Amino acid sequence: MTIFAWNAPPTTTELCAAHAQHLIIALPDKTLPDWSDNPILQAALSCVQFNGANVLENVLPNKTLWLMPEHAARRLSDYFAEREIHWQTEAVPQEQIAPEKLWFRQPEPIFSEVKTQVFDVIVIGAGIAGAATAYELARRGKRVAVLDAAAHAASAASGNRQGLLYAKISPHDTAQTELLLCGYGYTRRLLENVLPNQEVWGATGVLHINHDHAETQRNAALAQQFWHEHLYRGVSAAQATDLAGVSLEQGGLFWQQGVWLNPPAVVAACLAQEGIDFYANCRVVAAEFDGEYWHVHSTGGVFVGCHIVFCAGASSPNTPIVSEFPFQIIRGQTSLVAQSAYSGSLKTALSGSSYISPAWDGVHCFGATFLPNDDGDDWRETDEFANQNELEKLNYQLYQLFEFSGGLKGHAAVRCDAHDHLPVVGALGQPEKMQQVYAKLALDKNYRLTAPCPYYPNAWVNTAHGSRGLATAPICAAYVVAMITGEPVPLSRRLQNALHPNRLIIRHIIRGT
Repeated sequence: MTIFAWNAPPTTTELCAAHAQHLIIALPDKTLPDWSDNPILQAALSCVQFNGANVLENVLPNKTLWLMPEHAARRLSDYFAEREIHWQTEAVPQEQIAPEKLWFRQPEPIFSEVKTQVFDVIVIGAGIAGAATAYELARRGKRVAVLDAAAHAASAASGNRQGLLYAKISPHDTAQTELLLCGYGYTRRLLENVLPNQEVWGATGVLHINHDHAETQRNAALAQQFWHEHLYRGVSAAQATDLAGVSLEQGGLFWQQGVWLNPPAVVAACLAQEGIDFYANCRVVAAEFDGEYWHVHSTGGVFVGCHIVFCAGASSPNTPIVSEFPFQIIRGQTSLVAQSAYSGSLKTALSGSSYISPAWDGVHCFGATFLPNDDGDDWRETDEFANQNELEKLNYQLYQLFEFSGGLKGHAAVRCDAHDHLPVVGALGQPEKMQQVYAKLALDKNYRLTAPCPYYPNAWVNTAHGSRGLATAPICAAYVVAMITGEPVPLSRRLQNALHPNRLIIRHIIRGT
């Protein structure tokens, strides 16, 4: 693996001529490169952000571009641990990295010799997280089995008719903001790769409306971040009305690269990658490691693989191994309504305390409810009325001209979440053994420990994406697969630790909750 790096954007000629698999480009002063002499490279900059790494694949043949804001360029070991980097310019000085906490140190993945009847990786769950994980594995030449308890893929939270891809972020540099911005661009580029014809998604933008005082302040602060004006910009009520095609009384923040999309179509496109075998009606009842391979027992048979990745979403509390981790569940229901003469003018998705998408095949999707600790996935009339009430607040003109008695029913499902509303992604420690090894943290959270973390061998997780899975699940899939295959990773050390599943166990030891 050859890695070239520049301390400022090189010319397009230099990039195209570089004989390296990975090309690192530092972005000083939060400024985008000028690659206007190469339309392909220039177009690739549309979703670049300055909170974390930008990983651009399939832009140049057989090369991956890493566009790194200044702080990320000073911490390349986060992404390229112990790999030799060949600087084509004067090197960017690197920061000294503090020692990793024991429970965040990642185990070394091992691939045993794969026999004919053995998969490289078994993925549990066929929602957006599982499908994206399988896709990333398959395009690296791995043979993958995807198991799902339902009769078809995208049956749970990923089964919504229309979802929105944008990033509801804070103006502050939080871990969640970094993840959402990095993931937003990653998913946007994934869409263009797996569904280039845009038959099941629309790149018409997303308007996040100033629906209350807090959102008005937040959107105003984000609008002042001029370095991201190619991603989002503040708009007045008049500008918002012009962009949306319907009358709006408030301005907001316009995500010009934002899209509406059909999540089941994205899942299907990912699972269609060569090398993936999908097995429906396979509820996992047991999983065990024999010292070389994982044996996954399901209602559809026994599957054997070198690695296992749990992407079970809301089924995680009832899935072997990951059921030992504390998750939260949240019920959500969306609604559907036939397009009216007036709503046919809606050009962009509208988002506030609820959302509505432009019509697709004559039908709008809107919602959604948010009910913590409710595991029901049945359609409810009370939730339908709740969504209609929220739509009235979002845009009264749209609401009053809809006919809601058309018999259309939306999608109800349960989402999986964690206490801090960050996904749970990475290598899986063994909770019972961790509680024994790190028991003294209950007495003193700063107690000095030396014992290595007891991990499940070759076991990983990519789950708990809540209502943000379209933006977060694909980049987390890329991270897990990079860990499995020993490649550079797309997430900073801060994000690796913030998402690590072991954080849940350590919190339980320290707090007892």
